[in-house]
Amino acid sequence: MPEVKVTGQRVPSLGVALAGVTLIGLLVGLESFAALVFFLLEGVVALAVLTAAGLAGGWIGRWLGLKDAPWAERLILGAGLGIGFLPLLVLGLGSLGWLTRTAAFLLTGGLALAGLARLLLDPWEMGVIKSSRASAGADRSMAVAPPTLRQVETGNAALNWLWLLVCPFVAIMLLGACLPPGVLWREEGYGYDVLEYHLAVPKIFFEEGRITFLSNNVYSNFPLNSEMLSLLMMTLRGDPIEASFMAVTVNTGLALLFMAAAWLAGSRFSPRAGLLCGVLAGTTPWIAYLAGIAYTEVGMLALGLCALAAALRERPLVAGLLAGLACGYKYTAVPLVAFPISFVLLVSPTSWPHRVRHLLLYGCAALLTFSPWMARNIANTGNPFFPLAYSVFGDGSGTWDDEIHVTWQKIHGSAAAEHTDEPLLARAWARTGRDFRLGTATFLLAAIAAVRRRDRWTAALLAMLVVQAVIWLTATHLFARFATVMLLPMLVLAGRAVGDEHTREDVKPAPDPDEKAKPPPPVDSSPALWAGPEARKLALVQALAFILLVAGSGWNLYRLAGLYYDHTRVNRMPTRAYGRTDWFITGQWPGTQHWRAINSLPAGARIMLVGEARTFYSRRPCEYATVFNRQPLAEALEQMQDPTAVLGWLRERGVTHLLVHWAEIGRLGGTYGFPPVLMNPNLYAIMVGAGLKEIARFDYGQEDSMPYATLFEVPRS
Repeated sequence: MPEVKVTGQRVPSLGVALAGVTLIGLLVGLESFAALVFFLLEGVVALAVLTAAGLAGGWIGRWLGLKDAPWAERLILGAGLGIGFLPLLVLGLGSLGWLTRTAAFLLTGGLALAGLARLLLDPWEMGVIKSSRASAGADRSMAVAPPTLRQVETGNAALNWLWLLVCPFVAIMLLGACLPPGVLWREEGYGYDVLEYHLAVPKIFFEEGRITFLSNNVYSNFPLNSEMLSLLMMTLRGDPIEASFMAVTVNTGLALLFMAAAWLAGSRFSPRAGLLCGVLAGTTPWIAYLAGIAYTEVGMLALGLCALAAALRERPLVAGLLAGLACGYKYTAVPLVAFPISFVLLVSPTSWPHRVRHLLLYGCAALLTFSPWMARNIANTGNPFFPLAYSVFGDGSGTWDDEIHVTWQKIHGSAAAEHTDEPLLARAWARTGRDFRLGTATFLLAAIAAVRRRDRWTAALLAMLVVQAVIWLTATHLFARFATVMLLPMLVLAGRAVGDEHTREDVKPAPDPDEKAKPPPPVDSSPALWAGPEARKLALVQALAFILLVAGSGWNLYRLAGLYYDHTRVNRMPTRAYGRTDWFITGQWPGTQHWRAINSLPAGARIMLVGEARTFYSRRPCEYATVFNRQPLAEALEQMQDPTAVLGWLRERGVTHLLVHWAEIGRLGGTYGFPPVLMNPNLYAIMVGAGLKEIARFDYGQEDSMPYATLFEVPRS
C-alpha cells in the first residue's frame, strides 16, 4: 500500500482515506438514503467552506514561521488558524452591516482561491528550501526537534487501517447534522440551547442584516465563534432555518480538525502515539454526540487541541493565537483550555528565561484573538466578560441587575441547579469515569502512560488534567459535557502509552536556542538494541494498547449507536425526519403545534412570547426574553396594573398576538425562577375580560391533557 511519509512522521495513505470516505457514505446511505442526498446537497458546501478557510490559513502559518515545519504540521496548524479566524471575519462584516449574500460568496470564494494558491505553492517552496539547505550543508528536515530516542516504524503502514474505526462515528455526526434541530438529544432538552440561542441568535442577526446588541437574550453576549460560522452558512443559504443542516455540518468539519490535531499532538512523541491519539479522538462518543447538534464544544476542543499540539512543539505564538480562538467558542475555555495549556510551555526543554518569554508571548497572543469578543461586550455593556464578572465590572446596558445576577450565580452552582443532596464527588464520577461518552479506553490508556512515561511532558499533562478537574468541580454546574475539556490532556497521555521510544527521553534542560546549535548525537541503530526483554515488553504494551483501542471503539459505538437509535425511532420504526424542518415550522412535530399557528399569522403580525424563548422555527417577528433577562410584560404589569392599560402598552409596541407557554412557565418557575405575576392564570382571564381574545389552545394530543400553550390576539383598539 502506498504511503505518504513527511519528515519522519507517517500519515494515513490515500487508500485508507478513500476506503474511509466510501465506508462513511455506505453507513449514512444504509440508515437513510435521503440523509445521504441531503448531505451531498447541503453538508458538502459547509465542509467546502471550512476546507477553503483551512487551506487559506496556510498563509497565516507561513507568516508565523511555520514555512520550515513538516508538511503535516503546516497543514493542520494552518487549518486551525484559518478556520479559527473565519468567525472573526464574519463578526467584523456583520457588525458593519456588510454581511450580505454577495459578500459571503466573495469571502468564501476569496478564501478558496487563497487556499488553492497556498496548496499549489507549498511543494515548490519546500523544494526551494530543501535545495538551499542541501547546498549549504544544513540538513534540518526535522524542523521541530523529534524525540531524542529511536522510533520503531515497523508495521505502521498496516496500523493506518485502524483509522477506519472512526468511520461509524463520523457517519453518526453526518446523520445528526441532517436531522432538524430539536430531535437530538434528550439529555440536552432536545437541543433547547440550540433553539434558544446557538442557532436562534445568528438567525436574528441574519434577519436584522447586522450583528447587534440583543437586550432580551443574555446568551448573545457570550463569545460567538460557533454562531458566526452558523451565520455565514445562513447567509450563503439565504434561509436561516433551512441553513441549519449546513450550520450543524460545520461541527463535523471541526470534529475532523480535532482528530487531525490529536494525531499531530501525539506525533510529537512517536508515529504510533499519533495514530493512537488520533483514532481515540475520532472514536470518543462525546465528539460525535456534540457534533450532531449546533453546540460550541467541538469547535472549542478542536482549536484547543491545535493549541496544545503547537505548545508541545514549542510554538508559543501559534499556540496562543489558537488558544484565544478556542476561548472565542466558550467562556469556560479561558480557565479550562487556555490557562492549563500554558503548563506545557513551563516544562519545555529550555532555559527558564526562554520559558518566561514563551509564556508572555503565548498570553499576549491568546488575548489578541479573544479580544474582539471582549471589545464587543465593552462597547455594549462596559463589561468585557458580560454577563460574567458582573460584581467587578457591572453592566452599563441596564439589562442586568443584582437580583438577576444572584439568580444566575445560584443556578450555575452545581447542587442548586440540580436540586440534589448527592455528594459532589459522586456526581462528578458519574459524569466522567462512569460516562461512556468520555471513552473508557482513553481513561485506561492515559493511566498506563502516566505510569510508563514519567517525564516532564507527563507531569505537565497531568497538571492540566488536575486543574481542569478542580475548576470543573468548583466553578461550574457540573454538566457532563463541560468535562469534555479533560479530553485534551487525556488523549495525548493515552497516545503516549504506545510511544515508540526505547527508553525514557533525557529530562535535562536543553541549551537555550539563542546559543549556537550543536548537531544531535548519533543514534545507535544496532539490531542488538532492539533485542531482548525490553523490546518484548514494549511490544506487549503496544499490543495491549491497540487491543484496548479496538475493543473500546467497539463498546463506544455500541453505546452511542444505541442512544442514536432511541432518538430516531418510535416503537422501533424510524421517524424519517432527515431534512424535515417543515415538520417543526408547520407544527407536525410533537410540542411544536404553536409554531404552525404563529407562522400562519399575517405577514405583519408580531408576537410576544411568555415563557417560550426557543424562537428558531418562528417565521414571524417575536418579542421574548430568556429566563435570565427582564420580562417586559411583568414589568409593565407591575407599573400599570390596569389590564386595559397593559393592552394599550402592547399595541404601542406593535404586538398583535400573545403566546403564553404554560408548560415552560411551570418548568422555569420550578427551577430557574419566573416572575410570579406571569405565572398566575387569573391574570390572563382578567386580560381576556379587558379585550384580549383567545384564538387557539395547544396540547400534546393525550387524553385529558391540559393545554401546554395558548395564543391570544391583542385587540386593535
